[in-house]
Amino acid sequence: MENTGKLAELLEKAACSVNMLGPADLGEIDGLDRLVNEIRQSLEAISSGPAELVEQAKHASENAHECLQEILQQAAADTAASLETVSQTICSLQQLCNRILALEETDAPPADGVTDTSQAPVETSGEASTDGTLTAEASQGGTVIPEDDVPLVMDFIAESQEHLETAEAGLLELENNPGDQETLNRIFRAFHTIKGTAGFLNLSDISSLAHSAENLLDMARKGELVMAGQNTDAILESMDLLKKMIGVLRECAEASRPVPTQEKLPRLLTKLEALAKDQELARMLATPSGAADDRKLDDMLQEPSQTSGEGAASLKSQAADDKIKVSTARLDELINMTGELVIAHSMVAEDIRKGASPDACWRNVTHQGKIVRELQELSMSMRMVPISGVFQKMARLVRDLSRKAGKKVDFRMSGEETELDRTIVDKIADPLVHMVRNSVDHGLETADERRQAGKDVTGRVELRAFHQAGSIVIEIEDDGRGLDKDRILKKAVEKGIVPAGQTLSDDEIYRLIFHAGLSTARTITSVSGRGVGMDVVKRNIEALRGRIDIVTAVGKGTTFSIRLPLTLAIIDGQIVSVGDQRYILPINAIEQSLRPTKEQVSTVMNRGEMAMVRGELLPVVRLHDVFKTGGARRDWTESLLVVVEENGRKCCLMVDELLGQQQVVIKSLGQAMGSIEGVSGGAIMGDGRVSLILDVPGLMELAMN
Repeated sequence: MENTGKLAELLEKAACSVNMLGPADLGEIDGLDRLVNEIRQSLEAISSGPAELVEQAKHASENAHECLQEILQQAAADTAASLETVSQTICSLQQLCNRILALEETDAPPADGVTDTSQAPVETSGEASTDGTLTAEASQGGTVIPEDDVPLVMDFIAESQEHLETAEAGLLELENNPGDQETLNRIFRAFHTIKGTAGFLNLSDISSLAHSAENLLDMARKGELVMAGQNTDAILESMDLLKKMIGVLRECAEASRPVPTQEKLPRLLTKLEALAKDQELARMLATPSGAADDRKLDDMLQEPSQTSGEGAASLKSQAADDKIKVSTARLDELINMTGELVIAHSMVAEDIRKGASPDACWRNVTHQGKIVRELQELSMSMRMVPISGVFQKMARLVRDLSRKAGKKVDFRMSGEETELDRTIVDKIADPLVHMVRNSVDHGLETADERRQAGKDVTGRVELRAFHQAGSIVIEIEDDGRGLDKDRILKKAVEKGIVPAGQTLSDDEIYRLIFHAGLSTARTITSVSGRGVGMDVVKRNIEALRGRIDIVTAVGKGTTFSIRLPLTLAIIDGQIVSVGDQRYILPINAIEQSLRPTKEQVSTVMNRGEMAMVRGELLPVVRLHDVFKTGGARRDWTESLLVVVEENGRKCCLMVDELLGQQQVVIKSLGQAMGSIEGVSGGAIMGDGRVSLILDVPGLMELAMN
């Protein structure tokens, strides 16, 4: 027991070390090799435990030692690939050590020398159990979910099921269109997220399977193989097994039982590895040794993959069907309020039928309007939840990641009680995972680097949320190395994202980190470095009608600010007329309105128009030119200028009149309309006409360009 405990400690140190290594870190590679030698010695000292597992662990440590020696002697053909092999080997060693330790604990006699038959393992012939999922060895040990982690595990299960549904639908689409890079990226991101979260929760089997599938998908993204045939079959098989493992995980978490190892996992991992290295070898491994194996594998799959078009459509609808939890008290209040509205409507209808006086009709209409406003506020409150749940998940993320990276991190949170739309809370979790992870992994330096820079060896990461100007702002701040704009630009030029010689502002360079496939990491680790993550952040934030801003200083740190609307359903808007059309401007974006004089307006290079407003020269956007509206006023002195502001930037929108303020329900324009520059949605007005809701950041870009 003492030897295996020491072995687990050594493997933890080795795992942290290998994740931080790069091909140029020869000094640290030598230190890692010494750790591997200590691991080999600890394995030699183990006298008990299953001999087969111990021999497998010894063989794995020998392989790791040989790879490290090749790197140190500069004999490795590909140093980065060798380090990746060492990393995977140490991960396998950790799993073997956990199984050895679990089996030793199971076989150890009770302290009083009395055999406890109630805890004795059930003897089996080594075949699958009655449900066809567990081997005899697996049924005797496994990871036990701590009670404090159960809520996090349940959240992971719900999120993983959604990711797998999305990935499966995407893979079925990919079979019909293998060249669809966006669909392939979507599938890859699903596995990438499952792998990362499973790793933080110490669910090593799920993490290993997702990682192996992710490697195969990454090769497809790079054009090294085609995601079709046996490659698609392997990924579908991985999805099926992940679903089964997640289902077992839920049962074990609820019943406080150890999470067993799936019988199919080793063979599938071998198959995925073979596919990545040798397609012919993988074809040989694709067929199980016998029909009995086929039956056992089929029994393990509770939800067989659907390959028909109807199946793909069903998966899409399931992935798009968002669900939220609402308290029964609020539902009861909603029902009561709906009853009040029905009564008020009946009173108005009765007044009209009897021809009541205008005063009586107006009185009942006013009463009905009051109920409608209260009903609206109640429906809004049903969607508003505190962001504390997401913040707590980030706290656990930083804790586990800092231990894995060998960094000391002081994580602080503020504003956890801030409330916002439940839909936004659900969809902001993934972007925050990537951003907090990047702050710890990329942003914060190692203890030695911080000491050399004169900083406290403990890095600081702060996550805060607060309301500002009708929006919610979430900030992630670290006191790390900051963004290196020269390195970002160089990498973007190498990737062909930016033409060589093009001049970009600092803000434009920093925003390149949100481009898919761009990563400045020196080496790929299990945490980051593949060039995915920040593109997910940008995509998800923009889908929520939000934006991200970056403030950074080299050597001092970086602050990412995410600005989001409080709700996606209703906004307070200012209705403006432009010709024969009406548009809606979000109230929180308007600073002032004015009727300009001829002296306030000037033209720049006979193209752009500027207006002098209280000493500031602001660009002007003529809405009738942007949207090709007929009948609009073109004379400055007959029109109005609405000054809008977004994160410190201002511009003027030229309109005909201001018609009033109103709360409007946002409606999507639908996929048929696509994305329209400067428009975020539409709203149905009281007269039945549709008015476009203007996107102020989009109009800002038009003004600046």
